[in-house]
Amino acid sequence: MSRPSPLFLLLVAGLIPVLPASGQPVPKLKPAEKAQAEKAAKAPAAPVVACPSVANYRMLMQGGPSAAVATLNDPKADHLGCAALPRNRIGSVVDRVTLAGRAYDCAAVKDTTVCHWMEAGALPGGGAEGWR
Repeated sequence: MSRPSPLFLLLVAGLIPVLPASGQPVPKLKPAEKAQAEKAAKAPAAPVVACPSVANYRMLMQGGPSAAVATLNDPKADHLGCAALPRNRIGSVVDRVTLAGRAYDCAAVKDTTVCHWMEAGALPGGGAEGWR
């Protein structure tokens, strides 16, 4: 087993500050920008369009995300079992599939036994911030 270099040990110990990958120092935020960033972080995240069937999700999303949201907001439209779910009801990703070059995730949803399909990457950390 090889011995770690002294530079590595200093980095791990936190004695040498680590700069961003580009080598540029991190810019300092002005107080107004910092307050705005904190407010945005506290704001609830936008809901995620999800369906119990990947086929229905693909049909709903044919017109794009804005058309899908409009369909879900129309009480007379066929929602195909889909819904705009708040992120706090979405758990971890339990299944993945790739169809025609597009990846989809199926995530657990609170209060149901059926996972719901959505575009892969719609959940930060694969749903780590969800209810599970």
